[in-house]
Amino acid sequence: MTIVANTYDMRTLPSAGKDWHVSLQTADARGCEAIKAAETGFSHYITKLVVHSDVSMDVSVGSGGDDGTEVTTVHFGPIPLKKSGPAQGLTVIPFIWNAPRGKGIKCTSGLSIAIDSTIIGALSIEANGKTCKD
Repeated sequence: MTIVANTYDMRTLPSAGKDWHVSLQTADARGCEAIKAAETGFSHYITKLVVHSDVSMDVSVGSGGDDGTEVTTVHFGPIPLKKSGPAQGLTVIPFIWNAPRGKGIKCTSGLSIAIDSTIIGALSIEANGKTCKD
């Protein structure tokens, strides 16, 4: 995966829309995984994101193809998930992000929210947001 630039479009959340929460696990995110499916004529807004892995890796989260096969516009990343802690029992520190109240990251209209990583490894993702008509 090659990252050219991030698109971090923080906006006030529209008043009309559908709130959502997803909690997903995957054994290998390197092949790219859809976090939230695409909805034609709608945009997803990310308000909370938590990413955790069992190994050190870099991950990118953003708007992707309608089937989640690629991250085409990166909104977060590459996020370094690195091991930290005492010499015995190192753990990978999760990435945790919360938008300010009433705000969210606007994703590309009509596309899914997807995640991709640099190496094979298990990931867990928790995301909150809102989906609003364009």
